[in-house]
Amino acid sequence: MNDLRRESPDAVSLTFAIPSELADDYRFAPGQYLTLRTTMDGEEVRRSYSICSGPDDGELRIAVKKVDGGAFSSWAADELKAGDELDVMTPTGRFGIAHAPGEARVHVGFAAGSGITPILSIVKGVLAREAGQPLLLVLRHPFDRRHAVSRGAGRTQGPLHAAARGCFT
Repeated sequence: MNDLRRESPDAVSLTFAIPSELADDYRFAPGQYLTLRTTMDGEEVRRSYSICSGPDDGELRIAVKKVDGGAFSSWAADELKAGDELDVMTPTGRFGIAHAPGEARVHVGFAAGSGITPILSIVKGVLAREAGQPLLLVLRHPFDRRHAVSRGAGRTQGPLHAAARGCFT
């Protein structure tokens, strides 16, 4: 793991150092996810997390929100640190849109809470590949100062600005 960033009291985002010889295998399309694998108490544990970085960000980033009773998410949020190693499967999944820069389209995205992560990747891809096309992002989350999206709400022009800057802020 290359970097761990605390996004809120109960969420972290992680980036992974991908060896250059595997770069093509880890190239992703916005909306895909990664499956992480580790061993906890002698048992293999796998969890899948949506990629929240954009295709041109130069990094492979996911966000993990701590879930009550969630062994993997609690471990990731509380104990994982930059430099730790864990198995990361190649990106997979077909949730997303085909980019069509020559077509006049209006994009509308809907997300709730931590479900914003795959939408952020998709929005970043649209902003990069279909500049000038209208895009509306509707986000529903509880307004809670501890929540990363709520903290950003007071200092941004809206979710599109947040999508252009990073996973949550």
